[in-house]
Amino acid sequence: MFHLKLVTLTGTKFEGDVYEVLLPTLDGQIGILPNHMPLISVATTGVISVRKNPHDMDRQMDHYATYGGVIEFEHNNLRVIVDEADAAEGINEAEAQKAFERAKRMHAEAKDQVSLEHAQALIDRSAVRLQVANLHRRHRQR
Repeated sequence: MFHLKLVTLTGTKFEGDVYEVLLPTLDGQIGILPNHMPLISVATTGVISVRKNPHDMDRQMDHYATYGGVIEFEHNNLRVIVDEADAAEGINEAEAQKAFERAKRMHAEAKDQVSLEHAQALIDRSAVRLQVANLHRRHRQR
């Protein structure tokens, strides 16, 4: 086991002892287990998945939609500092789908590079929220 602290601009979203954490990085998804080598990395837009106990099944994992930040692991302490981290339980799938569709329309109608980049960021954010909501829904149905 190791200690995880997931911190956002609005405060701590999760703090406790865990067995495994899956994180999105610039080099792809990485997994952190107890006694991992020291690490500092960039967190990218994606899903953070937390397995609290070694025998927990995938459907028992907690999932968070995140939009980038910093990862630091040392001495069995993992700190993940991100702008936002939305827990699966707090995401309304229908609203996330509507936001995704709006973002796609904004992207199609963008007239300049700034508008295009803003729309793409909204698409990425909405897509991650939908992914986490879908994971939550599928795992509840089992």
